[in-house]
Amino acid sequence: MSNNSEVGLTPEKLRGLAQQQGLRETTSEPPVYQVHRLSAQLGADQIDDIVRRHEAGESARSLANECSVAPSALIRLLRERNVVVRQHVVTSDQEEMMVRDYEAGMTTAELEQKHQLSHSTVLRALHRAGVEMRAKAPRRKSA
Repeated sequence: MSNNSEVGLTPEKLRGLAQQQGLRETTSEPPVYQVHRLSAQLGADQIDDIVRRHEAGESARSLANECSVAPSALIRLLRERNVVVRQHVVTSDQEEMMVRDYEAGMTTAELEQKHQLSHSTVLRALHRAGVEMRAKAPRRKSA
């Protein structure tokens, strides 16, 4: 049994309420949307510089951090410009160091910071090395 029947709202009454709400929305001003297109925020010269630097070997993540934008947005921008976006390849030496650090007590977040890698890259490397992952720490309650 749904909660709607306890309140006395039938499907017909709900439809009527939805239609009334729809009528109120059409009489008000249209919503104003903020432009989120990264190309509009950065500008053509900066985008050309980002593309050039990425093709020269800089990571999309470091470029995104420098521009204060989300890495996913920057990667989408690069792909829209037909730039091949590389995944970071973890060397066997890096992998061994991450395994030692993790087993010594470092968290995955600390490994991400130390090695300047994404969360998924760190996890893939640890899983590939056969590391048994620790249980997640309990979340703190906000006051």
